[in-house]
Amino acid sequence: MNVTRRLCQRMSLVIFASLVFTIATVGQGTPATADPPQSSVQDTGATVPPEPVQDKILTNFIESGSSYEALSNNFGHWSGGYLRGVATTNNNTWNAEVNGQNEFGDHGVYMAGGDTYNFNPDLYGSLTVGSSVGGFFWPRFRADGFLNKKWGTQKRFVTTIGAGYDIAKDAHRDHRVFVGTVYYFDRPWIIEDGVHFNVSNPGSEFSASGFVAITQGRNKQHYVTLNIGFGQEAYQLIGPERSLNRFPSQTATLTWRQWIGKNWGFNFVSDWYHSPFYHRGGGSFGFFREF
Repeated sequence: MNVTRRLCQRMSLVIFASLVFTIATVGQGTPATADPPQSSVQDTGATVPPEPVQDKILTNFIESGSSYEALSNNFGHWSGGYLRGVATTNNNTWNAEVNGQNEFGDHGVYMAGGDTYNFNPDLYGSLTVGSSVGGFFWPRFRADGFLNKKWGTQKRFVTTIGAGYDIAKDAHRDHRVFVGTVYYFDRPWIIEDGVHFNVSNPGSEFSASGFVAITQGRNKQHYVTLNIGFGQEAYQLIGPERSLNRFPSQTATLTWRQWIGKNWGFNFVSDWYHSPFYHRGGGSFGFFREF
């Protein structure tokens, strides 16, 4: 426990230093490329839609911020901080994330890294793996992979298939499959939908959930995204030996990514969650710096 607490304290110092760096460098002009294309399931709100006609589908940036959410029915609150970055080299776009979180009276740090690879102008795929220190709610190991295909002469329609695997810190193991689509209208509108299918063991519990997201905005100006999710959850850990099982839930997330200068700005996320056991509301706020 003392080791986990020290790691969380060190991560807080890293996040604070990153915030200072971000603010200190906002006045320096540097070139930027395109926008991030899609988020993994572990994302905390830094998703930025892609420009479908561009070959480089991710930009180089670093972002840091913090979050807070209040829970009903005496479940307390969640709080944390994150640091993430993206860097592009040739056909590869590398991403990394460190996320420290306090939930249900415990705290831990999740670390993940991955790559998005452009096979050709129409096809790209991504692989992300992660693990954690402390925090019973974080997975011991997580892996997600996605394959994306652009269709049409203007490449406005994108289909995605994906799979994932989780090893929890109790006996649970999850196998996931994802299918989704994105369509880019004449700027500045984007609509996205997707369905997750999940099998949790032990018990081979099946659950499914879906979402619809609408984005308005332009690169270097702003992106505003409303994401509505709904479905079933096979289980949710609320303690080292306690879980909520087989229940419906609904989510609503509003993300506002705003450029203030040419290469920097802020990312604001407002979150709402509802289940038969508790409601959760709050969000996160962070600064990003492109390079």
